[in-house]
Amino acid sequence: MTISPGTTTSLRVPARVLVVGDAAGDRDTLCRHVQKEGHFAYAAGPGGEALERLRAERFDLVLLDVQMPGMDGPGFLEALRHDAELAQVPVIVVSADMDVIAQCLESGAHDWLPGGFGPAMLRARLGAALDRRRVRDARSLRREMDVARNIQRDFLPESLPVAMGVQLEAALHPARQVSGDFYDAFVLAPSGTIVLVVGDVCDKGVGAALFMALFRSLIRASADPVGGGAIQMIGGRRTLVRQSLEAATPADLLTRVAGFTNDYIARLHGRTNMFATVFLAALTPNTGQFDYVNAGHEPALVIAPDGAIRELRPTGPALGLLPDQGFGAGEGRLERGHCLFAFTDGLVEARNPAGEAFGGARLQAALRANDTSAPTLVRSVIETLHAFTGPAEPHDDVTLLAATRTIG
Repeated sequence: MTISPGTTTSLRVPARVLVVGDAAGDRDTLCRHVQKEGHFAYAAGPGGEALERLRAERFDLVLLDVQMPGMDGPGFLEALRHDAELAQVPVIVVSADMDVIAQCLESGAHDWLPGGFGPAMLRARLGAALDRRRVRDARSLRREMDVARNIQRDFLPESLPVAMGVQLEAALHPARQVSGDFYDAFVLAPSGTIVLVVGDVCDKGVGAALFMALFRSLIRASADPVGGGAIQMIGGRRTLVRQSLEAATPADLLTRVAGFTNDYIARLHGRTNMFATVFLAALTPNTGQFDYVNAGHEPALVIAPDGAIRELRPTGPALGLLPDQGFGAGEGRLERGHCLFAFTDGLVEARNPAGEAFGGARLQAALRANDTSAPTLVRSVIETLHAFTGPAEPHDDVTLLAATRTIG
């Protein structure tokens, strides 16, 4: 039985309340009282019926009439407390017998209502129990999000590679506790080529964070010089087939990495409609030569000491939209003092309290206002951004990755 909430002056979010009791008439009466307070009321018989209902559906609170044959109030509460899934559901006991109420409170009930209670008392008891649960749930969620944030942080490089003649710096500022942005930088052996990655998974929050970890891991694994991979149908199943990349040029390696990552997401996770824009570059430290693939990402920038800026525009679509997409590669060279600067769109789309976007022009002005060392550029851009946005809430993650050549 279900009674939907009716008109109420309460501003609380409606809760799902399970009314448990033996007599159908008493259950219906309690349900109507709960409904008048603006909550969803559901009725269940005593003992096993109530427990099965609680295990099958999510309820915010139980209103328990303890006069139940076959299972008294303390016995029912004991059954709840020994069920890991139900132990945290608050229970309010309804009884005219104070001895029974005392036994139920000792057995784990959270609160009680006397027989003949009025609307004000019901409202107060329901509100207090639901508020306590919301506080507890919020604390639990914060703990879980802290764990998720720490796990995600471990997916970012603990430190950036150190190579003669190249200076690296990065920053990631999530809009929420977890981020859909990511960056990476690692060295390919034995060539010493540095692979630089900046990515932005669509959407924000936990779902984007899960796919951030997947995209980052796929890119790392498929860039392994011992062998990349391709997805092929073998025996009716999609299978990763390793392919030798030992003789691949940096441009070949990057296009294969983009193709493999794209096909894996599109074929195995296409129903999620998740994709990522990604900028990848392979930089040779001793020459400054680099190749890049821009998969639907914001144009990375090459900044010269004299303020000249070159944009590295997309060479293919975002990763994960459709399988079998082609990805081209571009190339360039970092002379002494030149910086390769990649970022996510949360930087240029950040807004101030008036709703004005930071924009590409402000970004380029901030880059030209400083010398081209990687730490200086990253720090100055973040400081300029924060001065622009002020107290405005961030609406997207912001990630920066800079590589400056110091010899040549």
